[in-house]
Amino acid sequence: MGREIYAELHHDGTTVLAVNLSWKALRDQALQEAPEGSLLLHQDFTRACCEDFTAVSLGLARRAGVDSALHLTAAIATSTGSAPLTPVVSELGGAFMSVPDHARRPHRIQPDTTSLSPPGGHTALHEAAQDLFTDLMNQFGLDPQL
Repeated sequence: MGREIYAELHHDGTTVLAVNLSWKALRDQALQEAPEGSLLLHQDFTRACCEDFTAVSLGLARRAGVDSALHLTAAIATSTGSAPLTPVVSELGGAFMSVPDHARRPHRIQPDTTSLSPPGGHTALHEAAQDLFTDLMNQFGLDPQL
């Protein structure tokens, strides 16, 4: 009934996190704000997924005793290739959601990669999540700040 979230942790250290980023992107606001036929992606949910993905990957690597750098890849995929992806951003601390007029609406997002060093601690974790999030949002023409 809620957001679809799937996580897989594999014995070889592979981590997969799949999340429905479009679920309630406008939080019951008027749907006429959204361009017709577009797939809405919530910027805050995307940020949280990048943070969760890096944290789960780091946790699994530490549990497995991995001390070399992890290669992380984040991708935004859709089952409908024809609908443009439209970002929804939060304003005033999340009180309001809007679709920026200046944002690009691509049909596909290129996967983004970064590396994470398990011994790097919280600083490396934060930097890896920020890299993934920023590079994904830049493809929409947005410059996010964590």
